[in-house]
Amino acid sequence: MKIAIVGAGGVGGYLAGKLQHKALSDITLIARGKQLSTIKESGLHIIDTDNAFTTYPKVKESCTQTEFDVVFITTKSYDFPSACASIDKCIGEDTLVIPLSNGVDHAHELKKYLPKCILCEGCVYIISHLVKPGSIEKKSPLFYLLFGSQVDAPQAKDLEKLLNQSDLKAKYSTKISYDCWKKYLFIASFGTLTSYYKLCMNNVMQNHKADVLAVLDEIKKVANAKQIPIDDEDIAKVLKQANNLPSNSKTSMQLDFEKNRKTELESLSGYIVEEALKLNLKVPVMQKMYTKLLQVGV
Repeated sequence: MKIAIVGAGGVGGYLAGKLQHKALSDITLIARGKQLSTIKESGLHIIDTDNAFTTYPKVKESCTQTEFDVVFITTKSYDFPSACASIDKCIGEDTLVIPLSNGVDHAHELKKYLPKCILCEGCVYIISHLVKPGSIEKKSPLFYLLFGSQVDAPQAKDLEKLLNQSDLKAKYSTKISYDCWKKYLFIASFGTLTSYYKLCMNNVMQNHKADVLAVLDEIKKVANAKQIPIDDEDIAKVLKQANNLPSNSKTSMQLDFEKNRKTELESLSGYIVEEALKLNLKVPVMQKMYTKLLQVGV
């Protein structure tokens, strides 16, 4: 199976490293800048929770010749145009394209750039980051990748098997929209709340519980209007997850705001505001926080 991974950060780099390490598939990693040059020269170093290793995947800035069976897009959603441009000539009608970026409805967005392929939805649970160019560290044993498609994708089961054989726990889901929204419920709520209050997750939980519950309920309301069955049990799981995180845990969007980097505000907060407007729903707390964060800058 020929697999391309677009983006060599904490998610894409780890995924490429594990797949290349098992050598059960033909891996191409699309990277740029210092990450590209370092991996070309010294390989891709993976620091896992139980071991560390270096692999040597094919790494390119873009690809124009090979047609891939599977393409994982692991960049931030605001980088979709350039990510797709780096790989679009290598995508055919039977290519599975799986976005693993934060947010929901990415398949709809990617359709604008990749009209010929089998577009999937996907999400991944992982705590990993780029330590330095060419080096990815995974901070927790957690790894769980889910993907699925609204149309028949015969190679999907083969991919599921390949990922699991490469020590990457994965599942082909028949309810992938719901799965993606369950993850989104956590990251959209706490990404917004921690960025707005400039506090770690445990401090937000302790000092702003009413807003936490309000934002979660507003996301649930939008999801339900879109026929996604997010319920009170899903909200309870998010609250439990937040309470079980290490103290002083920050969200990736909060860190991006702190470092004056481009953020995923539109995907995580703006999306709820926009969809609520389309659906004639009121989301006053999310609206207030989104408006304030928009003034800060994205």
